[in-house]
Amino acid sequence: MADDAATPTGTATEDAQPDDATTAEPGTELEPAAEAAPPATTAPQQVMLPGEVRPHPQPARYVMIAAVLVVATAAEVGLFYLEGEIADGLITALLLMFAVIKFFLVASWYMHLRTDKPIFRNFFALGIVAAILLYLVVLSTLHVFGSS
Repeated sequence: MADDAATPTGTATEDAQPDDATTAEPGTELEPAAEAAPPATTAPQQVMLPGEVRPHPQPARYVMIAAVLVVATAAEVGLFYLEGEIADGLITALLLMFAVIKFFLVASWYMHLRTDKPIFRNFFALGIVAAILLYLVVLSTLHVFGSS
């Protein structure tokens, strides 16, 4: 009776695996660990505050931005000494250009608007546009733009 419940003769079980571990091919898990690549080193993650979308840069980047601001300020001061040698309109345009460059560098790097969510940048830009419009309205009511 016990023979009736046994496996029929001539069939092999599907999960039988050969027990020959010495015939492993190169590239398998049996290679020595010394030949494997060293573990990847990851930089420590900087902690981000709520509302930030990317981490703050390294201090060297802030020093580089400060150097750019110093050079831009020196160029503005140098433009003052060129008064009379070049056109006043060109001096005004260059001073405005330097002011805009310095404004965006300070706002994006030192006020950290480039690492914050876009909603903060949008509020800041809205405030700047509103301030410029208010300034233009005041100047127009004082008839600054009109001919005398």
